[in-house]
Amino acid sequence: MTAWFKKQWLAIPLLTFLVVALVIPMLVLLARGIDFAALNNPFILERLLSTLLQALLSSGIVLILALLCGGFLARYSFRGKALLESVLALPFVVPVLVAALGFLSLFGARGWIVNLEGTLWLVLLANVFYNLGIAIRLVMSSLSAQSLEPEMMARLEGASSMQVWRFVTLPTALPSATIGAGLAFLYTFASFGVPLLLGGSSFATLEVEMYQSVQRLELSSASALALLQVLVTFTAAWLVTSFEQRHSQAAELNSFRPRAKGWTRVALGAVVMFLLTLTFVPLVAVLIRSLSNSSGLTFVHYTSLFAVSSSIFSTDLGLAIWNNLRFAALTLLFAVPLGISYGLYLWRSQNGLLNAVSLLPLAVSSTMLGVAYIIAYPSLTASLLLLIAVYVLTAYPLVTRATLSALQNLEPSLLEAASLDGANQLEQFWFIVLPLTQQSLRGGIALGFAVVLGEFAATQMLSRPEWATLTTAIYQRLSKPNQLGEASALAMILLGVTLLGFWLIGSRTREPRRREQ
Repeated sequence: MTAWFKKQWLAIPLLTFLVVALVIPMLVLLARGIDFAALNNPFILERLLSTLLQALLSSGIVLILALLCGGFLARYSFRGKALLESVLALPFVVPVLVAALGFLSLFGARGWIVNLEGTLWLVLLANVFYNLGIAIRLVMSSLSAQSLEPEMMARLEGASSMQVWRFVTLPTALPSATIGAGLAFLYTFASFGVPLLLGGSSFATLEVEMYQSVQRLELSSASALALLQVLVTFTAAWLVTSFEQRHSQAAELNSFRPRAKGWTRVALGAVVMFLLTLTFVPLVAVLIRSLSNSSGLTFVHYTSLFAVSSSIFSTDLGLAIWNNLRFAALTLLFAVPLGISYGLYLWRSQNGLLNAVSLLPLAVSSTMLGVAYIIAYPSLTASLLLLIAVYVLTAYPLVTRATLSALQNLEPSLLEAASLDGANQLEQFWFIVLPLTQQSLRGGIALGFAVVLGEFAATQMLSRPEWATLTTAIYQRLSKPNQLGEASALAMILLGVTLLGFWLIGSRTREPRRREQ
């Protein structure tokens, strides 16, 4: 172990950034200008209960489906299983406005299936779309690492398939499914775009009400709403992390799984088709909406995006794409070194408290940060600095987790041997650590890039008109009549830019093939 990795200065840049960009604004938000009388307002209580209801129902559905689908998929080996696991992560990188448009195309007022707009069902469906894949991946990862011996012994003793599921498989899968459901609760409770576009006034959440309070310049009410949200999200985050620590288990690395036969194979195919339908149909719906109108197939929605408009409220497509890309580049310029250096520190320090500190931004929504910045730094409200700060807070945890995960699989003896051979600290990092961890790092950076491109709440609150991005341009068109086609075209462009950037950053580098001896 080299002394370089022990130095505390590796953690100082990120901790300093967190104090300035997160701790101080949140303390100011919670300490100044809170209208405590607003907490007694029945309307605010109704919003809190509505948000809790959506989060609890969404996490409950995710829990049940993750147990059923994840447990079934993990039990068998089948062609394309690894590809399916990758597909299940797709909703995580899909911008929220793209998915919301997909569900509006299917279940909106002018939807092709049934009108669920403004109902709780549509909100729940969108929440499940975003959170189910992660929960299923957790269950599959947990079960795939466990031996089949307990199930085989239970069958030899005469247990039926249902009894094996109830007494063997379910207890093993439940902890990971519960963690997935807990994450779904956190994401849903702090959701902004889904309830804003799909929930209507009846199912607006604390996030939506907080944003609308800022629009009405009622900052004290927004602070009160932020206080409620902080209490719930931090309590939920603490419960999830505590549960995860209590139920962590070592993997046994058992990769053998039998192939499904007969009716089991049919059921397995049905589960796969259900998951693929949930994942892809909303995205295909946006594509179809962007290429059609009342006369049939057309490219008019795309061509109109390039037309010069006389309206000062119309967002130029080229400017929106340029803003998205330059904001993402600026974000990664800061988020990548901060995330890597902190990951290095956590790797060697094994400090559980500071490890939890690195996840703090995940418990604070972008809407809440926007409110905090407006109150704490009023002179900087219209500056690009605050907007990039929110983006960095969103992206760096992904880089840190990817760095830490890769380093934990790195053999420390490699660095010790390099040190004995005379390699200095920079050489050790450049020639050993970076090459061996680059693939995981690229994945974390790609996720950060995708999340920044799809960020909507803070962009809507903190940006200037000339800083309009594809997300704000989509919302701008959704607020106008007969603009759903153009909004869908913009959504497909945003999705294309996101997936292209994700692939370019996170694609694997080809290793040279070994010659046969």
